[in-house]
Amino acid sequence: MTKKDFFQNTESYIIHLLEVHTKVTVQELCDTFHLAPSTIRKKLADMEKNGLLIRTHGGAISVDANRDEPMDKKSLINIPQKKAIASVAMEFVTNGNTIALGGGSTVAELCVYLLKLKDSLILTDSIIVANLVMQNHSLEVRINSGIVRGRTGCVVGPNSGDLFSANHADKAFIGCDAFNLENGACSANILVGEVERNLLMCAREKYILCDSSKLDRNSISPVASLDEITALITDDEADPYYIDKLREAGLEVYVAPVFRAKGAYRDRSI
Repeated sequence: MTKKDFFQNTESYIIHLLEVHTKVTVQELCDTFHLAPSTIRKKLADMEKNGLLIRTHGGAISVDANRDEPMDKKSLINIPQKKAIASVAMEFVTNGNTIALGGGSTVAELCVYLLKLKDSLILTDSIIVANLVMQNHSLEVRINSGIVRGRTGCVVGPNSGDLFSANHADKAFIGCDAFNLENGACSANILVGEVERNLLMCAREKYILCDSSKLDRNSISPVASLDEITALITDDEADPYYIDKLREAGLEVYVAPVFRAKGAYRDRSI
């Protein structure tokens, strides 16, 4: 690998190493890329400036190895909002669809509704989601390959996007850690953000499931901008003024009534 190739193509691999090992040394990176220590140190310095890692004496550590909350903790937060959002999301699902599902607790709530779906193909990057939907024997479930994140059950790594580049979905549903006008949907983990983007982009229709507590916030890894998203589905505790700003920017937004999940409707106030 040349120096030019290193600077252009290896950031994601260094992040992958940090995801797996939490830390790396300059010597390990020199051995991996066959480059001088000074070249490696310059690359690590550039990555630190971009918020991708934290330099240490003789190497670097992961900036976000423990930033994303574990799934069991997320599943206990904003439960009514997530159930309402999932109910509205189900309105867009039809028997026979190929559906791409990201990880996250709101998508897990959607899986409850998918247990009644028939003759459909599910693509996912989450072992938790796969375990939920495979209870429906009418569904074919395919999961990507890679490294399973113990905290969230998401499967990440250099080849984790291959399943989604090789298949096309009718609809994709992913959650996010933050959502804002400037960057759209964002993830708190770089590798998770990469695979969730690959999953989302394989679909004709792209839906972001985001409870109101995450709106007008930012996180480390942008996943999809507003103009790449079919619609945002949130709950009725969202600030109406901010929803109007999203709509003015051209984004379609559906607002789920929290306390009337079974009678969820599409907000047509635009």
